Amino acid sequence: MSLGAWARLVRVPNLPSPLADIALGAFVVSGGWPADHLPRLALLCISSICLYAAGMVLNDTYDVAEDRVGRPERPLPRGHISFAYAHAAGLLLLAMGLVLAGFSGWHENGFDQQPGRVAVALAFSVWLYNIWAKRTVVGPVVMGLCRGQNVLLGATVAGVALDERALVPAAACTLYIGGLTWFARDDAHLSRRTHLAMAGLIVAGAFVWTASALLAEKAWLALGLLAVLAVYVGQAMARAVAQPDAGPVRAAVGRLLLGYIPFSTAWAVGFAGPAGWCSLLLIPVMIGLRRYLAARLT
Repeated sequence: MSLGAWARLVRVPNLPSPLADIALGAFVVSGGWPADHLPRLALLCISSICLYAAGMVLNDTYDVAEDRVGRPERPLPRGHISFAYAHAAGLLLLAMGLVLAGFSGWHENGFDQQPGRVAVALAFSVWLYNIWAKRTVVGPVVMGLCRGQNVLLGATVAGVALDERALVPAAACTLYIGGLTWFARDDAHLSRRTHLAMAGLIVAGAFVWTASALLAEKAWLALGLLAVLAVYVGQAMARAVAQPDAGPVRAAVGRLLLGYIPFSTAWAVGFAGPAGWCSLLLIPVMIGLRRYLAARLT
């Protein structure tokens, strides 16, 4: 077992992605940069990365039979990591995420149970998606909930996970990721045009909801970012619906994945001010990690 194989298994370049959710939740409940809660924020960030990595690992362990046919280059089908080690690592990462979230609840005035409770719900959703839901019609819903719950995990930095300020953007992120997941379900072969169109409508609904909320806040810069993003992902989704084979669908999914961070940033900027722009820094970090690992693992 090599470090390179483990890096591929946990999708290291994608690990900064869940930090966009944590930042969104933390920024909107704090009204800006949560300077008074930085230690808690750091623990929540690491917890979120652990839970996300657990999802990546468990995805491969529960799909190993399918990957032997469709993705033989992955570490488990190639035998670079044993199934037993990978499964144990996935469960250990889930446990680490829960423990770190629980620790974030300790503060000078006592113990806040909210981070631990939200993390338990998130860990359950991650496990449920991989063990069962992704093969059913509720798979996109559960995957969307994972992202929405991650936003709420970030909101616990200020002890108000179920505050409306966090619930509304969390619901919009759930809608976006749910639509993306549905759109991506058949990207390995010819997709059904009707399914793609319906998934696209769900993503469009997330954009309309976000635009309405930003208009109410008169957050013009955030609206501008959202408009550019809508054109960027909308064009690719339209091409995929018109030509529903693997190439266009994968291109659209790639844009949707890359667009999620700007989408969550628009919410953060609209409801937390300039501090919300910090989330965009995650994009060059992810690109840098991808290039760094590609140069060393090929």
